[in-house]
Amino acid sequence: MFGRHKQDPVIDPVGWDLAGRFVVSDIVRTAGFRRPVLKGPLSVRVPKYIDGTAYFAPAVLVVRPDDTVQKYELHAAMDDQRLLATVTPDGAGRFLVADEHARTVGTVHRTAPALRTVQHSWWLQQPGHADIVARYHWAKGNGKDIARRGRETAGYVAGRLAESLLNSALGGEGGDQPGGRTPKPATWNSGDEVALTSATVEGIRSYMPQASWLDRRLLFALAVLREG
Repeated sequence: MFGRHKQDPVIDPVGWDLAGRFVVSDIVRTAGFRRPVLKGPLSVRVPKYIDGTAYFAPAVLVVRPDDTVQKYELHAAMDDQRLLATVTPDGAGRFLVADEHARTVGTVHRTAPALRTVQHSWWLQQPGHADIVARYHWAKGNGKDIARRGRETAGYVAGRLAESLLNSALGGEGGDQPGGRTPKPATWNSGDEVALTSATVEGIRSYMPQASWLDRRLLFALAVLREG
């Protein structure tokens, strides 16, 4: 009937291991003309387009057993009884990512405050590969050089103030943005290889795996920690 909106289609779950670009969100469909945002459970979601409208199909269900602890379980959306990975705090800003058999997949790290002026707030380690780090374009050199410049830039006494001023000057390049500002794209590299990119698409922060060897469960853990 004229003036009435079509009913939203059923958005079926998709396979987690086939995910290319993905988001971590409860949004199934963004708002449209006189249509509010359609929401579901917090999930790793894959965008799909139906009649020109962007929908986000669940690939991985995100479960937080205890709201007082930043610990997550990741379940396959196509079989919610299948545990894919757990994300468990392991002290000093480190999170251990393990598979359903409790074997380590890798770790997600919160960057130390003194380094956040030159390096993104989160970085990854996957066994057998170089650290997966997103550094700002002007941060050159090896780890010791970066650490030294981070300390010099931030300062031990006024580190937080210096970091805030620098992030404001840079527009928070590649970092997490408070106050609703649109975050700039970020690129994580492992050595000289691009491993992961992140950018805001259709108002939702999206992630795109680049390296074929990068374990998707580790990426999901990074995204869940940022968005959850």
